[in-house]
Amino acid sequence: MAAINLILWSSAFLWLYALVLAIAWFRAVAREEIESHVGHFVSLMGVLVPVIALSVLIVLIGGALGIPWIVFLLPVTLPGGLVIALQLEVSRLWEPTLKIELSRLGAAAALTLVSVSLNR
Repeated sequence: MAAINLILWSSAFLWLYALVLAIAWFRAVAREEIESHVGHFVSLMGVLVPVIALSVLIVLIGGALGIPWIVFLLPVTLPGGLVIALQLEVSRLWEPTLKIELSRLGAAAALTLVSVSLNR
């Protein structure tokens, strides 16, 4: 039961951190010239697709090797890949400071506490 709770909390945190990073990405792209918006989206997809594909590949290989419990990692690997892709692109568009990164992590942690607490 503890492993399921860990996966639940981790997944919720990663999805909400991805939401916070997506908002930061949209804000950073909005500051750029409008002609570059499509290029920024293509750049994000260029990072996102391989990361998500790797996440799915891990689950498929685990299933092929007879490790059925690896499917429980899918709720963590998918949002984790999204977080990695968004973090790379946000950092490329807007030089983050420690204060900004900690505030994003804090916002995601607070949203996670509220979200998981309300769903119990």
